[in-house]
Amino acid sequence: MSVTDDFKNVFTKSGNGLMRIILINVILFLVVNITDQAMRFSGSAYSLIDWLALPGDAVLALTHGWTFITYMFLHEGLMHILFNMLWLYWLGKIFVEYVGSKRLVAVYLLGGISGGILFTLMSMLFPSYFGNTLLLGASAGVMAVVIATAILLPEYVIHLMFFGGVRLKYLALASFILTSLLDFSQNTGGKISHIGGALFGMIFMLQYKNGNDVTKPVTALFDWILALSTRKPKIKVSYSRKVSDEEYNITQKAKQQKIDSILDKISKSGYEALTKEEKDFLFKASGKK
Repeated sequence: MSVTDDFKNVFTKSGNGLMRIILINVILFLVVNITDQAMRFSGSAYSLIDWLALPGDAVLALTHGWTFITYMFLHEGLMHILFNMLWLYWLGKIFVEYVGSKRLVAVYLLGGISGGILFTLMSMLFPSYFGNTLLLGASAGVMAVVIATAILLPEYVIHLMFFGGVRLKYLALASFILTSLLDFSQNTGGKISHIGGALFGMIFMLQYKNGNDVTKPVTALFDWILALSTRKPKIKVSYSRKVSDEEYNITQKAKQQKIDSILDKISKSGYEALTKEEKDFLFKASGKK
């Protein structure tokens, strides 16, 4: 699917969650920067970033709860948003292909929130260090997606300019070390949030591979909101034999075993080794929306 197709799907009911996230980030970047430029031109010291970024003051953060979400859609500079959105697009495409669009949005949001919570906990421990800082940027949410995708498909090969083919596990590890662990004297709050996002991405995918979807409450909320905004047509009701709990559990167990077998095959031999039947089965099982 091309980038043009992705943008077309943003405004459909089935929606492309990846492109929606990117679009919200871009729109908010333009709105905040244009508004702040206008405010500075008028002589005002007010900035939207001060109201939407996550404060390093823990008390202020807890009384401005919306900032745990809004901060992950804010960027100060062009290179900041460009790097985050490109990284999210490249890895997000892979994530959506295997796990689905709704789960991508949930992982991005919960990874960002996890990064914000870890940042706030550290600000409670070191208030004099973080008190006057602000946290903003999509990096924690992006890191959650990167780590989750790498754990799902560690042997997946991505071709990079100047480096050639690189396995996803090494690419994700290098990204995490370079952006989150080296030189804590620079962008300390951001690096702490990266660690929080990475931890959530790891927990999500390890649980998901064991058949547990920790994003289910969030994706269920998405479905509920969509149901409220969508008028359901009248349909003819038909009845069929009720499936027993035992039959349902047997069916689900067999389905999960087949998914695990396919994922194991991908991990060992790559996506190209799958048969058409296996690809179709994985596509349907991912529940893409």
